[in-house]
Amino acid sequence: MVGTLQGSALGFAGGVGVTVLAANWPVFALVLLVVVVTVVSWWTTVLGAVLTAVQCWGLYASFVVGHEGNLTPDWSALAVLVVASTVSLSGLARDPAPSPARS
Repeated sequence: MVGTLQGSALGFAGGVGVTVLAANWPVFALVLLVVVVTVVSWWTTVLGAVLTAVQCWGLYASFVVGHEGNLTPDWSALAVLVVASTVSLSGLARDPAPSPARS
């Protein structure tokens, strides 16, 4: 598991890459951003996952839906990205606490 700042940075880098590659195709860009958020959320903390979702939403709303970096809030896209970020809870569940030793 990576920390909050590292997870957020990975999410931002992935989001920028997706935005550069798929900015002309809004639906495809949103799907790829969901993939970025899901993958990063699996390996980072809950806060790192939420920061990643918000950053990807900002990139989507500013450069894919908006024009020339103007923020055009797309609340449905934010909802999709936040739901994707809940995968981090699955990431926490895959590392269960060790069971106490039996005597």
